[in-house]
Amino acid sequence: MNREEGHISLRQGFVLAYTVMVAKLFLQYPEFLVDVGGPAGWLVALVMTGFALLLFLPVVALVRRFPGDGLAAIGERVAGPVLGTLITLVISAWLFVDTAFTVRGFSETFLIAIVPATPPTVLMIVGMLGVAYASYQGLEAMARTAQVLFPLILVGTLVGVIMDLPRADPSRLFPILGHGLPSLVGGGFIMSGMAGEVIILLAFGYAFRDAKAFRSSALLSILLFGLTASFIVAVLIMTFGAPDAAQQPFPMYRLARMIYLGRFVQRMESIIVMLWFFAAAVRVSVTFHACVVSLAGALRLPYYRPLIPVIVVLVISLAMAPEDLIAVLRTDRDWIRPLGIGIILLPALLLVIAMVRKKGGQTHAA
Repeated sequence: MNREEGHISLRQGFVLAYTVMVAKLFLQYPEFLVDVGGPAGWLVALVMTGFALLLFLPVVALVRRFPGDGLAAIGERVAGPVLGTLITLVISAWLFVDTAFTVRGFSETFLIAIVPATPPTVLMIVGMLGVAYASYQGLEAMARTAQVLFPLILVGTLVGVIMDLPRADPSRLFPILGHGLPSLVGGGFIMSGMAGEVIILLAFGYAFRDAKAFRSSALLSILLFGLTASFIVAVLIMTFGAPDAAQQPFPMYRLARMIYLGRFVQRMESIIVMLWFFAAAVRVSVTFHACVVSLAGALRLPYYRPLIPVIVVLVISLAMAPEDLIAVLRTDRDWIRPLGIGIILLPALLLVIAMVRKKGGQTHAA
């Protein structure tokens, strides 16, 4: 069904997954980590990374048994046309909701911080038209575009944060365990749902040439995302202190506005806005495409493109449903992120069924 989309390399798979996850750091997710861990919010990010890596290992093992297949194909081969299709539909539904709330979150962020006079509907419609075009072009085109934008997003983000280090006070990271070890570990597990979007790689499993490329792309993207989140949260805490950092609605934007290295290096928020746009475009396009491709596979459609206009309309409709940004943030923090843990674990069920039924094998898995 999806062979016309071509293949993606290990590097492209890593860039796609990492960019999709790291784009969340431009929104309120650093605030979530600080709220959970206090001064140890940066440690919560590391614990979150460890849990996410462990949770994703069954997905890696599943792909080793079925190299060259995506989520929909693996589900049907392992669990049959009923249960396998149901699992694919559940993951597609989560990606759909995640895409819609991401569209609303970035739209509200742009409105509040940059263009307050613009109707939110206009931003969402224009943005989703671009997403629809990207999905129509296919996975390989998106992977190549993300690979071009990746150095700008990564270097620009890290350099912008590093420029705030002169204002940082390391003593604000104490007490080192924040609210205590139970809160650190429990919060890290709950926040591991922040890596839930890495499931897109399973949806695109058909595009990897072998299971080794899939494994390396997934695990490296989760690891680097966790390290990036930990570094950004640490600088945020050292700059504002944990109580104030937990109240920052746009932490990256605020850090950028504080940069002042002489009279010629200041007011860097315009660069952050540009990075916001790039990261948001890649994130929404990739999660939308993963949703559409998985849904087409679950419905056994020969082509995914006829679904694009329908899903675009549904995404915009759902994105407009929350009353305000607070409702978006609460829904994301209290429901979408925790459910992300279950989304990562669903392929583990497929792995167990495959082992019991002795489906798949180790051919070409290395």
